[in-house]
Amino acid sequence: MPVPPLPIIDDKFQSRDLYAPDVIANPYPYYQALRDQPIQFGLEDYPPGTVPGVDKPHPAWVVLKHADVVDVCRRPETFSSRDIMQEESEAPTLMLVNHDRPRHTELRAIAQKAFHPKRVMEDVAPWMERTVNKQLDLIGDAEVDFMRDLAPNLPALVMTRLIGLPEADYVLLRRWANAFMVTSDFTVEERQACNIELWSYFQEAVDKRYTKIERGAEVPDDLMSAFITAESDGNKLTREEVVRFCLTLVVAGAETTGYLLGNLIDVLVSEDGLYDKVRADRALIRNLVEESLRRDGPVQRLHRVCVEDTMIGEAHIKAGDWVAIFHASANRDPEVWERPDDFILDRPNFRKHVTFGNGIHHCMGAGIARNEAVQMITSIMDRYERIEPAGERIRQRGGLLNYGLETCPVRFVSA
Repeated sequence: MPVPPLPIIDDKFQSRDLYAPDVIANPYPYYQALRDQPIQFGLEDYPPGTVPGVDKPHPAWVVLKHADVVDVCRRPETFSSRDIMQEESEAPTLMLVNHDRPRHTELRAIAQKAFHPKRVMEDVAPWMERTVNKQLDLIGDAEVDFMRDLAPNLPALVMTRLIGLPEADYVLLRRWANAFMVTSDFTVEERQACNIELWSYFQEAVDKRYTKIERGAEVPDDLMSAFITAESDGNKLTREEVVRFCLTLVVAGAETTGYLLGNLIDVLVSEDGLYDKVRADRALIRNLVEESLRRDGPVQRLHRVCVEDTMIGEAHIKAGDWVAIFHASANRDPEVWERPDDFILDRPNFRKHVTFGNGIHHCMGAGIARNEAVQMITSIMDRYERIEPAGERIRQRGGLLNYGLETCPVRFVSA
């Protein structure tokens, strides 16, 4: 696909320049240019939920090498996941993502009981297949913008199903997640309003569910009920933590998986013969998804806060410093992957990617996202002989958190 023209990469380009819109649209050449340089300090970027123009970002060290990213992830006692900027803002803090031990261990044990494979994988699979096919029924043989008409819908619908929300509310969840993740363009007022609406929505929904449970009324076996009732070693979630868990699932799962789906369609359209090859051998769909997660994984970076003086590589990091770990750069590190910018379907070590994190903060929803991607591609290949480009595919430039398409016009051609 066409990529935006690159700002000049020379010895004047610094890690703080990664937030430029044209770099956001195509960051990988810049990661490559910076990766073998000494780790730099000075990137100012916004954690989820914060509002550019209102909240003040903390400058951070930029960590780009695979070995260094994994090193930071595996030292949670040194690199805290508490998001001080989020706590200082009006944004709600996220569950697990922004917790440290020992509370993180307690919360994860409770969440694992709620995330029972039967509840979040097996039971939802037939529904997911029907839902994808309903979405494709609305498209038929048509020219569509995949990023407007399909990609954001399935992840938001899955969240309504798993959490136990009215299906029609998926449109609201899409918008709120988009604003929270600081990716697309919103005004200051729109972001602030979305954060308030998101919190109020889940607070009301959780309060109603608590009332039903306390009255002994029958409630559905969904994640909201599970979060309320799940217990581990005598620990249970508070009412506010249940609200935050539901909110976290939506903002972390809805937008990011939408970008994953769009990136998959982009590579199927861009790589000659790839669609035909995978369509002929469906066992390759899992490889397709994993290599896409490695090369074009939506999540670009997360923040950590150093709590004691330490080293990352040869860089001296002081207590209190912010650190931005770039999973996306790590996933294209030539020290780990041969020809890292190429899409290689049978790449032998693609599962070393860190798109879903590493260490104690590995994403609990990774299996759900993978299944959504597999189901979407399977249903498309069942129905369509080919996918053709139908215009320019443009990548979003609104924020550095996610790498994904803003527009993706394609034409589906039936078998």
